[in-house]
Amino acid sequence: MVKTKVVAPSVYGLTLPTPFLVGPVNVYLVEGEVLTLVDAGPKTKEAKEVLENELHELGYSLEDIEMVVLTHHHPDHIGLIEEFPQAKVIAHEKTKPWLEHDLEFQIKKSAFFKELYSSHGVPNDIVALIEKSNDYYLGYASYAQIDEIVKEGDTIIGLPGWSVIETPGHAQSQISLYRESDGVLLSGDHLIAHISSNAIIEAPYKNDTDRPRTLIQYRDSLKKCSEMNLSRVFSGHGGPVNEPIQLIEERLLKQVEKAEAIKRLLGKEKLTSFELCIRLYPQMYSKQPGLTLSETLGHLDLLEESEEVSVSLEEGIYYYQVAE
Repeated sequence: MVKTKVVAPSVYGLTLPTPFLVGPVNVYLVEGEVLTLVDAGPKTKEAKEVLENELHELGYSLEDIEMVVLTHHHPDHIGLIEEFPQAKVIAHEKTKPWLEHDLEFQIKKSAFFKELYSSHGVPNDIVALIEKSNDYYLGYASYAQIDEIVKEGDTIIGLPGWSVIETPGHAQSQISLYRESDGVLLSGDHLIAHISSNAIIEAPYKNDTDRPRTLIQYRDSLKKCSEMNLSRVFSGHGGPVNEPIQLIEERLLKQVEKAEAIKRLLGKEKLTSFELCIRLYPQMYSKQPGLTLSETLGHLDLLEESEEVSVSLEEGIYYYQVAE
């Protein structure tokens, strides 16, 4: 059993197992005016048992949790939410259709991705792999009602000193909790020490017509955080980020370098994002097609924004080439 640990004043980090390649997930217990859990781990028997044991070491039980704040909608962060029927649930508005299983949203999302994969030249067998992987992943999520929607700059009753920072990119619903007094950020998957967060492609949400340019969004979120007085960042995975501003600068630079690598791969050719994905991730694309395609398309968005590549639609397929 992983021992509970104090990561900052009144904040404990609890590490739970997941069945996913990303490995264990961190959730955080905050002793505020109300006892608060930040994120809830995946819906597995193993994760629940570890969470119960870790809370017990601190003198608490699942029933003692009075509030749960969800940093984003991914299953490894929301899966055990059903274990806290007594708790107030706090999240961003874009967590709502996922957590409440909005059927209309799910139908529109499926239609969007069908069109996306078709228009970017993704073959049917790869689409089937992506859909199978998504179904598997979503099997570890849960259903719950959100009691309070939060947005940028909001404070949460019961968590004095903490404010909500919107940090979209990895997920459209991603928020972080910031304590200005000591510069601590509970970042969810926004900033992780040992891996770069994937800016996952998502369908448009209510009132939106175009897909979000998630990597560009993510870079904006990173830049916003770089202007804050951050001392340490505690993430959804891995250890603490002890030099957050330095890591943000490294992440931003690596993204530009990867975009330049994609531009070199294009050369004088005209290629689809999926053809580029195969060249960029020859070993990984068939194992993690959804994530590698998100990475590729995100960096193409970055190159398109800087007018280094152009995109054309030919017989329903998008093709990219180096701008003249």
